[in-house]
Amino acid sequence: MESDVTHVHRRSPRTSQSIPLKVAFRQRGEDKVSVVNTVNFSRTGLRVQSKLTLEPGQALMALPGKDRIPSGYCRVVWVSGNEAGLEFIH
Repeated sequence: MESDVTHVHRRSPRTSQSIPLKVAFRQRGEDKVSVVNTVNFSRTGLRVQSKLTLEPGQALMALPGKDRIPSGYCRVVWVSGNEAGLEFIH
């Protein structure tokens, strides 16, 4: 595990680690669960890789797992290719 120290302006330190993470979301009126992979994470958000079509503003629920990745309600802040930034909503 490495901490991402290249971004000093971050609100909280990032941990770079690829871990499968289940997310729940609503699509076309149906509740769905899918697996994404973390790129890095902090107490305030996640950067994930996914084959899902995510859109900024979309609501997701990062489901609790065995790893120490934070879980809870989040929203998509940005999307670039197959990566997305998720911010936890407190």
